[in-house]
Amino acid sequence: MINKKMWRLFFIGMVLFSGAETGFAQKEKLTGLQVMERVERANMTMDQTSVVTMILIDAQGEERTIETLRFHKHYGGKEGLDSKSVFYTEYPPDQKGTGFLIWDYAIKGKPDDLWLYLPSLRSVRRMTTRDQNDSFMGSDLTFSDMGARRLDEDEHKLVFEGLCKGCDEPFYVVDSFPKESDSPYGKKRYFISIKDLVARKVEFYDRNMKGLKLQTISWEKIDGVLVWTRSDIKNVQSNHKTIFKITNVKNNTGLKDSLFAARVLEKGPPR
Repeated sequence: MINKKMWRLFFIGMVLFSGAETGFAQKEKLTGLQVMERVERANMTMDQTSVVTMILIDAQGEERTIETLRFHKHYGGKEGLDSKSVFYTEYPPDQKGTGFLIWDYAIKGKPDDLWLYLPSLRSVRRMTTRDQNDSFMGSDLTFSDMGARRLDEDEHKLVFEGLCKGCDEPFYVVDSFPKESDSPYGKKRYFISIKDLVARKVEFYDRNMKGLKLQTISWEKIDGVLVWTRSDIKNVQSNHKTIFKITNVKNNTGLKDSLFAARVLEKGPPR
């Protein structure tokens, strides 16, 4: 026969067991910022060279192809820099030699620096903040989109974690709201693979929070690092589409700092 003392011990034990089980089953939920911090640290290379091919498709289905050489170097905060990227147009012939340089800063509040070299004008032009929201070479991404945003430039909110409807793997779904008032976007919604910590889809919304663009991204492991090799962006309001393809990827080749100076844009890419 169970007396009162035994009942009390049994009850306490069940409470402790229940609490331990609950603590074991429930993990601390990440914030949107924490998810984006993990994404930023994952799949990082010190530098990378590649060929970027853009296929521009208008609403009538007409296609135009642009091929560029891309060089990228990560600085990790050294001298206040996050990264530098430079693009040189190789095709079509009438645009060959066009250069585009981005300096992404790690300093809070410091805007990116962008320079554009047009062979027809034989001059390097530093782009204004307004210029950065223009289309990059007629594509469905802006000049600003081609650089990397610092995490402090947006407010990040985790809106879902798990297997969403129509998805074939679990995702973190994060909404990122730009802090600047002149951004063309009201927010971007990222679908980030929980397994690989890469964005496989991005939804762009305009300032009225209406769907603007949809981006899907394919990844491939190269030299042990996940690298995006194709990205399809469709402007759902204009029906214009851009396909980005990356080939000839080489990671960690020791690119020199001198490659990323505005004064060398007119010289073209190293051969």
